[in-house]
Amino acid sequence: MKKFSDFGINTLENKHVFAVPVVSIEELTNCEIEVLDYESGVKTRHGEGRYIVKVKYEGVERKFFTNAAPIKEALDKVDKKDFPFLTTIKQQRFGSGSGKTFYFT
Repeated sequence: MKKFSDFGINTLENKHVFAVPVVSIEELTNCEIEVLDYESGVKTRHGEGRYIVKVKYEGVERKFFTNAAPIKEALDKVDKKDFPFLTTIKQQRFGSGSGKTFYFT
């Protein structure tokens, strides 16, 4: 019987999944974090085009998923050689409902 690994199929499509615990972005709001790495174009149950961001908070590496345009745009502008970096995640509400977004400061 053949092993799946013998087929040479990359099921992760060269994506970083970061083998660390998931944290909610809300838990990191107003906290200084170290951004270690990220992966763009991730498909989740909430849709496509999400980013997964690997961070360190209180000495523990974690990851969060986001579709917040300000964070995605900021990450795309940071040169890979400038990782890791420190930032604080802030939340901004908009509209009359539960609309909100997150951004780096």
